[in-house]
Amino acid sequence: MATSPDDASLRVEVPLDRLGFRFTEEQRLMRDAASSFARERIAPGAAERDRSGRFPLELVRELGGMGLLGMKVSVDDGGAGADNTGYVLAMQAIAQACASVAVILASSNLVACILADHASPEQRERWLSPFARGELGPAGFCLTEPDAGSDASALRTRAVAKGDGFVIDGSKQWITSGAHAGIYLVFAKTDPEAGRDGISAFVVERDTPGLTIGKDEHKMGLRSSGTVQVHFEGVEVPRSQLVGSLGRGYAVALGALGAGRIGIAAQSLGIAEAAFAEGVRYAAQRRAFGQRVVDFQASRFAIADSRTDLDAAWLLTLRAAALLDRGERAPMETSMAKLAASEGCGRVVDRMLQLHGGNGYSQEYLVERLYRDARITRIYEGTNEIQRLVVAREIVR
Repeated sequence: MATSPDDASLRVEVPLDRLGFRFTEEQRLMRDAASSFARERIAPGAAERDRSGRFPLELVRELGGMGLLGMKVSVDDGGAGADNTGYVLAMQAIAQACASVAVILASSNLVACILADHASPEQRERWLSPFARGELGPAGFCLTEPDAGSDASALRTRAVAKGDGFVIDGSKQWITSGAHAGIYLVFAKTDPEAGRDGISAFVVERDTPGLTIGKDEHKMGLRSSGTVQVHFEGVEVPRSQLVGSLGRGYAVALGALGAGRIGIAAQSLGIAEAAFAEGVRYAAQRRAFGQRVVDFQASRFAIADSRTDLDAAWLLTLRAAALLDRGERAPMETSMAKLAASEGCGRVVDRMLQLHGGNGYSQEYLVERLYRDARITRIYEGTNEIQRLVVAREIVR
């Protein structure tokens, strides 16, 4: 249940103009387009989709038509031609309306970026351009397996050479949009003895014989993002569906994950900004012991700490995006952004639920859904424990 107090003096808007970054006109237009669509089309049905678990396929198609499935893909290839900063601003705006839609975009953009960087001219024409234009629906990023999460080198899916192609066997888990994807980017071992250097990446189309969709996961949060297992049994693909060089799949994935992590940081910011606005507005309306909840010192400390967490996460995320936009290597900065934003998000949502009191535990209030959606941000796209290892490794070699 959204709140709308009469107190117009509340400062709960996202303070982009006070963060010290100068955004280009293109970046602002990107964010404005995403924010307008999120407000008008995504937010109104978010609660119902959360309750029913319905995948927002119609919204994904519309987002594809806007170029948002491939935000950083060039305009010539059908995308929006955004930089990393524009991507962060757009993702944050979408996540503020619905984190489930945001993670669908994050997964699809991850696949789009890999194809934009590594696809052959034929692959760009066959898959990248139609996908970026929204003609193929969302994409499935198939790296994680039942027994291989953060340790990607432990994956068991095999791609065995056969004639002028490969036969893929194995299973992938936690695949966002898996039941609705038009294409899947599948990582499989082509040389089991070579460790990480024996992993290759393949595009597999939805209707390929041997590809089957497993059960839909019943999750705590992000309930309408459509998370499933995807199984490959004797799936034959020609060599023309190999993305990049043979044995370079792990490097392909790793090269995209830095930019992917700022996408999760942006998603965390969207969830947290939504919670912050809800918490402050509710506390300004609710009265206890003869005064507004917002007037208690404990409430003001919670609000101050939350705004500080948010601004710190914004600064780290925008710094990481700016470094990537300059073409710099930034594993430490992207990991710090994801770490700070996701953990800050958890603290902010928890405080804002506390400001709601018992009502915060009710599904009638938006903050309850935000609390559930926030928890996964510390786990996927590399757990926060992995992010700490990356940061430390860049400092202590």
